[in-house]
Amino acid sequence: MDLKLRRRAIYTGMRPYFDDAALLEAIHLWQIKYSDKPKFAFTEFLSECCQDKALRAQRTTILSSIFKALDTPERDLLPDPFDIDQDQLIQLTPAEKICDDTTIVFVHFLDNLLKSLVDKDALTVRIYILNQFPSLRLDELRKAFLRDWLDKKSNKLPVSYELSVMRQVVNFAYVAICEIKGPVKADQLLSQAIKSSDELAKQMEIPLHDFL
Repeated sequence: MDLKLRRRAIYTGMRPYFDDAALLEAIHLWQIKYSDKPKFAFTEFLSECCQDKALRAQRTTILSSIFKALDTPERDLLPDPFDIDQDQLIQLTPAEKICDDTTIVFVHFLDNLLKSLVDKDALTVRIYILNQFPSLRLDELRKAFLRDWLDKKSNKLPVSYELSVMRQVVNFAYVAICEIKGPVKADQLLSQAIKSSDELAKQMEIPLHDFL
């Protein structure tokens, strides 16, 4: 079963038990942390997803529902939750469809910051940022693009973002790194990322400290 089909099956199996926001966050967690692991890892996955008492009590039932969905014919599965609504994309103005210079520099800067970490720590930071999505004031289309980039499904953002949103994302990353490495090391890594991104930022005349 390919990745998209497994994602649809897991989404179908979990759908009766989670609200929309919690389910999408769970699917993204599975995508970046558990999609390459064997079936028995679903137990660990559900331990992370089922935080409240009611869900914890239903973990066995949810696990059974996922396994049942994995054996369900494709025609009976729910649509892929990661499919972006192309109608929404068409409705954007030409200016909105363009990734502006500030967003390009943001991608370069945050990518440099994440690359300064070992893979395990970078994954933890990505998951932390994804878990903060409910607090981001973004339309669903831009959330979907940002999720895809954080999930490493794409290497760029195809549309522009408000500076305030990009600043929030950088702050989330910094907080997560502080929790992993401590504030002194986090400041060092942030400084290194600024230096690594400085040349591109100067070329595009974007002050890097606007993201901080």
